[in-house]
Amino acid sequence: MSDINELAAALVQAQAEFSAVPKSSVNPFYSSRYADLASVVKAAQPVLAKHGLAVSQHPTVVDGEPSLTTYLLHSSGQSLVSTMRLCAAKHDPQGQGAAITYARRFAYQAVLGLVADDDDDGNRATAVKQAEPKPRSPADVARTDLAAMLKAKKLDMGVVAKRFADDYGMDIREADKETVEAFHTVMRDE
Repeated sequence: MSDINELAAALVQAQAEFSAVPKSSVNPFYSSRYADLASVVKAAQPVLAKHGLAVSQHPTVVDGEPSLTTYLLHSSGQSLVSTMRLCAAKHDPQGQGAAITYARRFAYQAVLGLVADDDDDGNRATAVKQAEPKPRSPADVARTDLAAMLKAKKLDMGVVAKRFADDYGMDIREADKETVEAFHTVMRDE
């Protein structure tokens, strides 16, 4: 590893300012919330810029395997590099895209030491009035509608989620509104 004293000092300062990334996306199939890639980047970007840091990620091939290389860059020219193999559920463009998105999200958080948490900043403990809920994305609304229809049909959410991954080559949590709605139509008509 090359000398990274300036990068390390900047990362220490940045980590002191990072807060938990809000889990703003909903996975109706598992009744859980998660921080999507856009939320992770949005939470980190201002702090990174302040300290002369940047993250750059590139799909690549290592030993014949699809991979993702993540670079943590500092304005001094110092950098850290990490590569991970991609694990696509399906070997087509959608499967590869989903694998890249997942890998980017987890590698981005890992290289910066970010966490996604249900941190309410002590609001429940101090009885501070909760803020208005953030508007959900159109894709989250479509996933919630799909989950309600599947629940009414008494279908197992895990089985349906696997079917979606098999049919569309991606995790339903990463699908856009149109893809979820198309799947909703298929499931409704069965």
